[in-house]
Amino acid sequence: MSSENRKHLRIGLVVDIELTLQDKDPINVSTKNISDGGLFLVLDDIELPPVGTEVMVRLKNQLGDGEEPPINRAMVVRHDPDGVGLQFLE
Repeated sequence: MSSENRKHLRIGLVVDIELTLQDKDPINVSTKNISDGGLFLVLDDIELPPVGTEVMVRLKNQLGDGEEPPINRAMVVRHDPDGVGLQFLE
């Protein structure tokens, strides 16, 4: 998909994320970029979850006011050699 067709502007931002796959322990990964609609996770040496898999993601660091970050549902929508693209679910 070209950048002209994107619904949401991507921002190159590296943040630590806790990724939870169904029936597995959470793993720590980082983002490559993020947008209002989703994010791209860099998954080194981790088996890529299949496209269509629902996952849970949460920021590792507390928010500015010390509040715990929310857990967000997301779906794997694409694979790249260095990771996966996730779309946030409502």
